[in-house]
Amino acid sequence: MPRPTGIRNDEPASVDSLDRAKMARALASAVRVCGTPLVVGVYGSWGTGKTSLMRLVEQDLVQDPDYYTVWFDSWQHQFDDNPAIGLLHTMVTQLGLGDDEEAQLLLTSVAGAFTDLTQWVQPVVDTSAQLDQLRKRFLEERFAAREQQILLRQHLTKLLSKATKGGAIRLTFFIDDLDRCLPEYILKTLEALKLFLNLPDCVFVLGVDRDALESTIRTRYGDEGISEHYLDKIVQVPFALPPITRSAADRFVRSLLPADLADLTEHIVAGLDANPRGLKRFVNSFILNNELAKQIFDGRPYDPEVLAYLLIVQYRWPAFYKEIADSRQALVANGPDKTVNKINDISVAKLAELVRRDGAALDGYIYLSEVVSVRRIAFDLVVTEVGEFRIQLIRVLREQLGLSLKDAKDLVEASVPITIATALSREKADGLLAKVRASGSSAEIV
Repeated sequence: MPRPTGIRNDEPASVDSLDRAKMARALASAVRVCGTPLVVGVYGSWGTGKTSLMRLVEQDLVQDPDYYTVWFDSWQHQFDDNPAIGLLHTMVTQLGLGDDEEAQLLLTSVAGAFTDLTQWVQPVVDTSAQLDQLRKRFLEERFAAREQQILLRQHLTKLLSKATKGGAIRLTFFIDDLDRCLPEYILKTLEALKLFLNLPDCVFVLGVDRDALESTIRTRYGDEGISEHYLDKIVQVPFALPPITRSAADRFVRSLLPADLADLTEHIVAGLDANPRGLKRFVNSFILNNELAKQIFDGRPYDPEVLAYLLIVQYRWPAFYKEIADSRQALVANGPDKTVNKINDISVAKLAELVRRDGAALDGYIYLSEVVSVRRIAFDLVVTEVGEFRIQLIRVLREQLGLSLKDAKDLVEASVPITIATALSREKADGLLAKVRASGSSAEIV
């Protein structure tokens, strides 16, 4: 039975529709020949397709009998006491070792060693004891902790050796959604990779938003210089996911739209950011709006192109959209201070042309866009004019974005408009906007 709307869920794509198969093959080849242990970081902001790319790499590797893969969704395990135990338990389950008695015993031993190690390294506090007794107890505690570390390493080595059949198989762990987790869990996971899981025949691929991850590290350590070095000591191969091309975005959107709306592909791609998840969410809302329109207009003239233009305005300029919803005259207002005269966009121009011909032309479309809105959830901040005192803006960029002095100066000295932050929540974008304007510079959220 054909799908009536073509609305898609938000699950990662299993088929490459963004021209990323070549990237996936390159990463898979690197995993096959690299020295181990190794950590690869696939960096990208919200909705850029990190998970989908990692799934493509996984598909490439599973075709080879000499390579096993383990998929670990960090977000589902963030309340575990120890991320290493959760990761190893997932490995045992996904590799079919759940019924292997030796594997179960080794996993239990690893969990026990982690627990004992945590207990042993608690600080020694006993103010009633004599100084020599404290000294003796401290040495005993340190020795016991060292014993547990040795045992843990032994258990881990045996368990991984069993999983890799004594080194005949290479294991690749895909760790997804780490940047969505609680800060404490993120740091524990990174530390586990560095301290405990850096074992032969293991490759770890992290799909993360590097900015979000570094923000978590800065929050913990308070030094903007630590975050970059901290992460680079753990991740040996950084891979920044590039933006999708215009042609790839066209194909992607066209694949999402039903046949009767496919001709609007170029309008949608031109009006939105080239973010795969953002494009998919927009298309879903547009398709549902279109289905509602067929019922609401009920034989009256209806043009899906007009609806698409209005939804694009709602997505890109939510404040201006509210002006239009309150009064269609916002589209044809005179004067350079009016919002419409500050926006050079085909969607706005087309809507303005309609309203000039008929002031009520958008009424039914406004109703639709209010019912199934396309509220934006990720925003960019653009500096449109650098103020007289550049040092103030540089200070804001360093304090709010954690940039080095050189990076902040380079940004401020670039030609405007300058995009200083991307994929922000509305709250963070508003906060940063206020600080930039307080520094004497002009900026806007796009």
